[in-house]
Amino acid sequence: MVIEMLDDKPFALIVEDDRDIVALFRHVLDVAGYHTEISMNGLEAMERIESAQPDIVLLDLQLPGLSGIDILKRMREDERMKTIPVVVITAYPYYLSSLPEEPDMVLLKPVDLGQLSNLVQRLKATKSNMRESPYDKTTNLYTVSFFAVRLTFAIERVKQLQYKRFGVLFADLNPFDQIRKQMRESNYYGIMYQMAEMFKKKLRPTDTTAWIDEGCFLALIEEITSKEIPPKIAGRVSEGLKSFLEKRLPKVNIQTSVGVVLCDDTYDAIPEILDDIQFARELVRTQDKKNIAIYTRQELQKLRDARASRRYEL
Repeated sequence: MVIEMLDDKPFALIVEDDRDIVALFRHVLDVAGYHTEISMNGLEAMERIESAQPDIVLLDLQLPGLSGIDILKRMREDERMKTIPVVVITAYPYYLSSLPEEPDMVLLKPVDLGQLSNLVQRLKATKSNMRESPYDKTTNLYTVSFFAVRLTFAIERVKQLQYKRFGVLFADLNPFDQIRKQMRESNYYGIMYQMAEMFKKKLRPTDTTAWIDEGCFLALIEEITSKEIPPKIAGRVSEGLKSFLEKRLPKVNIQTSVGVVLCDDTYDAIPEILDDIQFARELVRTQDKKNIAIYTRQELQKLRDARASRRYEL
């Protein structure tokens, strides 16, 4: 019974050599329902990560044996570990510029325990998603379930001052079932994989991509430093998809609709974002917009209210 209970809990590895900080982190994670383990040595931590595949790693950068920088680099270079969420914890922000790979989140000491608690609670809600395969079999992009895990980190990051806003780009193929119907299965998988590769190339290397198996690409666009970035990226994606479809599937009448939902710190849960993405997709499909559609949460709410008002009048 005890073993079953431990197996049912998500597993967090705390890699930190300060015992006081370890005690605080362990308390927060225990309360959130995680099974926690502690490693105060970098080499031992690396061995444990490789063997146990934790659901999340809280990683200090300054460690005996092997630095946190080297641990992060090894994790991101290994297919078995590259998707494990990593929260880097440091008292020295100038070290961040030397990181060879991007962590999922950075917490500066002294750590805001409220922020950490919010993060692990959200991750706990998506723990089953974290244990499934993160990759879609058709496109080799992330699944929506794993994309939701990345959104969890994005919500927390946007609450930090340096990250004011992030965006979720969507690109629909309409009607998608025509691609399936008019192609042999072997050709279908080849075409979809090539289209997904093209989609990734139109984005920035740091953008996270996913596929909804009803004909929609998704991309998480973080670190938006100017208002021109979302429409510029969306424009590249739109032109890339149109060109690909014209060249590779000229006989299949597929239309593309592309838009971006801009997300700020008013979002508190993943379903809120996913609901707004779905509503924005419906708007773009039905309004036949010629320009790239960029929506804020406030704009989407006004459009929802207007739609509800029209239905009430009818």
